[in-house]
Amino acid sequence: MGKERSLFMITIRPFAETDNEALLQIEKLCPQGDDKCALGVDKKGDISARYKIYDNWKMLVAEDEGKVAGWIGWAIKEAPVKKAKYAYLAEVMVHPSSQRKGVASMLISEAENDIKDKGADHAYCFIYEPNRASKYLFQGLGYAEKAMLWQCALMVYKKAVISHEYSIENPGREDLQEVALLVNEYNKSRTHFSPFTAESFEAYVNGIPAYGLNNFWVAKRGDEIMACAGLWECSYFADLYYFREPAAMKAMGRIFAAMGRLIKLPKIPLEGAHFNFRLIANHAFNPDYPEAMQDLVGFLSNRLLEARVDCLLHVVSPEDMSFAIIKGMKPQIEKWSVHVKGLNGGDANISSFYGM
Repeated sequence: MGKERSLFMITIRPFAETDNEALLQIEKLCPQGDDKCALGVDKKGDISARYKIYDNWKMLVAEDEGKVAGWIGWAIKEAPVKKAKYAYLAEVMVHPSSQRKGVASMLISEAENDIKDKGADHAYCFIYEPNRASKYLFQGLGYAEKAMLWQCALMVYKKAVISHEYSIENPGREDLQEVALLVNEYNKSRTHFSPFTAESFEAYVNGIPAYGLNNFWVAKRGDEIMACAGLWECSYFADLYYFREPAAMKAMGRIFAAMGRLIKLPKIPLEGAHFNFRLIANHAFNPDYPEAMQDLVGFLSNRLLEARVDCLLHVVSPEDMSFAIIKGMKPQIEKWSVHVKGLNGGDANISSFYGM
């Protein structure tokens, strides 16, 4: 899309690097949530950083009477097996002074036109549960809630006890074929999942900044891999923080601060302070050996404890077999919905969702 589109005094145009500072300032004014609970994002100076892990991404910027008013960003992906293209709408942000003028709807519409031109048949986005305004916006534009993802936060404050039945180590290159088979089997029924080979899995993991095979582990029983998972430092791209912290968490923080002088207790994030966390990535395990995954999660938690990282995040659908394991560890849970729209007149069928 090389030309500008406008409605009244609203203009939609391609993103330019000179927009960076204005968009960073808008993001600070647009926390994701409501007046009771909202998450903020700090992009560390580069508004487009998160898109650079994708091969085919784009951003459009809105101007309101000549001033930068907001933007939308997305990435086109492809499922090699089905040869189908689809789009991930990563974010749409509008300055508070330009909201309720149809700016967000215009941005989404222009993005959809470009996505359709690229041959994609549907688009999806994640919406934080308290963000009712975004839900109303996307549902009004034809997006339907198709799946849920639960963000499970395990606070790291004491050493986890793990068994000695499994050896936990970084995989050697000779292990990667077995890792790929385990990951493929675990995710074979998930929408948007593309099977790995040993070579493509190695390239994928090593190609993501702040990840890599040195941050990926397998749990073995003898020579057989029973579980695998990585730790991704996704804060490489952006830091998260509570713009408005839930009242219950504030109260819990005060109680823990008082009791923490006597016993070890979780560290509750403060409002406005960045979360210090790592994300579990590319997990899979043999369903006959759930304790292998439980030991691996405990191992990852202990590594973070040694590194003075406060939180281990696991983003997972409630149907995922690992959720039962994580739930038993009593995490803090926040919910995100997956909203989807078919762009060619049909209904996009998303069941068990694969988002990594």
